[in-house]
Amino acid sequence: MFKELCGEKTLKNVVLTTSMWEQVTPQQGADRERQLKDKHFKAAIEKGAQLSRHTDTPESARAILRTILKNQPVILKIQRELIDEHKDIEHTGAGEELSREIREVVAKYQNEIRELEESIRKAEKDKDEETWEELKDEKRRLQEEMEKPRKDLEEMRSKLEEARREMEERIRMRFEEQLRRMKEEHEEEVRKYENMVKELERDAEGNASQIKATKEIIEQLRKRITQGLNLKSSGWKCVIM
Repeated sequence: MFKELCGEKTLKNVVLTTSMWEQVTPQQGADRERQLKDKHFKAAIEKGAQLSRHTDTPESARAILRTILKNQPVILKIQRELIDEHKDIEHTGAGEELSREIREVVAKYQNEIRELEESIRKAEKDKDEETWEELKDEKRRLQEEMEKPRKDLEEMRSKLEEARREMEERIRMRFEEQLRRMKEEHEEEVRKYENMVKELERDAEGNASQIKATKEIIEQLRKRITQGLNLKSSGWKCVIM
């Protein structure tokens, strides 16, 4: 799930941190750390992730933060899928992975419930009321547990959708700010060349061809301003770099 959210290319920015070193001997800690490197964290470390120890001291915490601060910002896979590729949440890598995990959990509960139902029928046939009640309670518990992953999936979808709306709003605001600055810069250029034309026109010895060339520059700048405004009114498309 972590890989699907972040993407393999972003793992170079990841710092995997171990803790609770004070609860084990140095040898035990080193053995467990080696197991993590060789098994659970192997794929991430091969893609550039770093493994650090947090020994429950301010010094070790600051060392970890210094490592993170050296990183250059990168775009997460989930951000690229939601914003650049315009995917629905359930069609992102993270959404598909979560759906797969939930299907496996639900299937496991369903198998257990079927086995319980068989036992319930047997207890009912044997008129074993005490066992029958216990099995019915266990079935209700499993059914409730089976609903939790589905609720988790809906909650994740809701949060990711909210995150996408927030990202799109930030990008829209940045886009409009860039348009505003571009318009102001071009308008300043227009004013500068308009002043040049006025100076040349006031000068009896002014060169007509120079005036014409300056007016053409002004017209080009005005067209750029218009194009920028048309771009804003026709809608915007964002690309995260």
